[in-house]
Amino acid sequence: MRIEIGKFAGFCDGVKYAVEEAFLIASKTSDTIYVDGKLIHNPQTLDMLESSGVKTYTDDLGASTLNGKSVIIRAHGVSPERKKILIDNSNKVVNLTCKYVGRIQSIVKKHSNDGYRVIIIGNASHPEIIGILGFANKSDTFVVLKEESIDCLPTTSKKTLIVAQTTLEQKLFTKLVALIKEKYNENDITVKNTICNATELRQNEVLEIAERNDAVLIIGGKESSNTKNLYNIAKAIKPAFYVEYKKDLDSIDLSKYKNIGIMAGASTPDWFIEEVASSIKEEYTKKYKKAISKTLNFILDSYLSHAIAGILLSFAVYNILSQKFNYSIALIVGLYYFSMSLINGYTNHALKISDKNKYTLYQKNKYVFYTLIALSIIAMISLSYKEGIDALSLTVFSILMGIAYNVSFKNLKDSKIKYIKILSKLIPLKSLIISFAVTILLNGLIFLTNEDVLSEYRVLAFLFCISMVFLFMFMRQASIEIKSSQSDKIAGSTGLTTYINIKHLIALTSIMPVIVLMAMILGIVKGYYPLNFDKTKYFIPVIYSSIIFQILIRKPVYSNRYLFYLLIDTPLYLAGILALISYLFY
Repeated sequence: MRIEIGKFAGFCDGVKYAVEEAFLIASKTSDTIYVDGKLIHNPQTLDMLESSGVKTYTDDLGASTLNGKSVIIRAHGVSPERKKILIDNSNKVVNLTCKYVGRIQSIVKKHSNDGYRVIIIGNASHPEIIGILGFANKSDTFVVLKEESIDCLPTTSKKTLIVAQTTLEQKLFTKLVALIKEKYNENDITVKNTICNATELRQNEVLEIAERNDAVLIIGGKESSNTKNLYNIAKAIKPAFYVEYKKDLDSIDLSKYKNIGIMAGASTPDWFIEEVASSIKEEYTKKYKKAISKTLNFILDSYLSHAIAGILLSFAVYNILSQKFNYSIALIVGLYYFSMSLINGYTNHALKISDKNKYTLYQKNKYVFYTLIALSIIAMISLSYKEGIDALSLTVFSILMGIAYNVSFKNLKDSKIKYIKILSKLIPLKSLIISFAVTILLNGLIFLTNEDVLSEYRVLAFLFCISMVFLFMFMRQASIEIKSSQSDKIAGSTGLTTYINIKHLIALTSIMPVIVLMAMILGIVKGYYPLNFDKTKYFIPVIYSSIIFQILIRKPVYSNRYLFYLLIDTPLYLAGILALISYLFY
């Protein structure tokens, strides 16, 4: 079964901003925060908000409930009268109205004040429309959604403004505007197509997805207007199924379809789309493929793949430096990357959202993994002891720093331990710290156990090794951060994307391999770097890492999680395999 996920599926900018801001506000206080109505129409996200102390406020709770509390105005917006009530009864009001909804409010207010009749095409009971109505002259403002509603409009012609609900179906808007123009003098009518651009992109894409596939799954809340429209568009072309919860898949039989398209509403988080896609793949996969899938799942989730990557990368560094391979050093690096990643798996509280499969595996097998972590640390200390006091000191220092840094994830920002408080401030720099840790340990151990590493003809090669290891590690971590930024922010986690705009992070990460390649070429031109395949072959994984990164950032949601991790890890494997070829055949 082939699964295609729409590239515009999931959170729109307005919803993403509202959700991330709500969780950010919640992370800064232990007090209850209220949202005036449901922040968005997605049950999974609302459940998480509730567990984070963000509750939904409705009038039946009484205005006194808001006394001394912070209250959030949701993405749908509210009327000026409603906003005044919230301000008068709460300690603080945070306005998270979507900028596109705010634009409609401004347009309606201006034209209404200029004496225009206002016709809003949309659902009169939708919170967005209720809020917009508060900006208009109620006696001369009308809401229509069906053809028959047009017959109820005033018969006299006057200056008229027509706007649309941001999530309205484009086809319906065009149709109703044409009918309204037939009713009145067209010269008196001003039409503002206020359908959100993201809504239009989704609607166009779901048409294309339906045409390319045998059936379509629409993921989103049943109360979501834009999700309902996507479902109606899809089912007019192909068999379509509405999925609000993962359990909804139990009543859907997809066995007769070979190609499944997936589209999601603007309130649906990426991690839930991936969860649904993964469940479908698992359910309709043949037995032997399931066995392979479970094996790959364990290798990835247990971080055994990290151990392998660390060992292979060690091969590459030794080969570049023309040094005899040291299995002990390679094992130390592999075990370090493996054990610290496992520890991070237990301390990273965003994992429960971003990767439930991994989270479940860790909880079920925690004593097994705890034992593996302990054995790995013992093995690292034992192996480094045999390599000398310098290697032992660097290894022990790296282990202690790694453990302490990971412990700082466990909500210890209020810890009285000064060292832990300092480390907790470094959490946003996780990608940099992991990259530096592996780079320093691998290159540092080789430097400490090989006296001639910094001989005149090897200095550039050693600098290249440092650059290459850091490049591969950072590009891997940056790819994960960019992909997981949504779930991390929902969980209240911080990372580079919290402080660096994703576009800037992408630009920074994209230019890094170019700098490394330019340095290598300059070294060759100046005669500092040997122009032979045994050394220049490492151009291949550097170029490959750049290409893979560009592919990854263009696809935020993956139906196959193995593919994503395989792609981000292959530069490390490729470098190691190239080194192995040299050791075996040269």
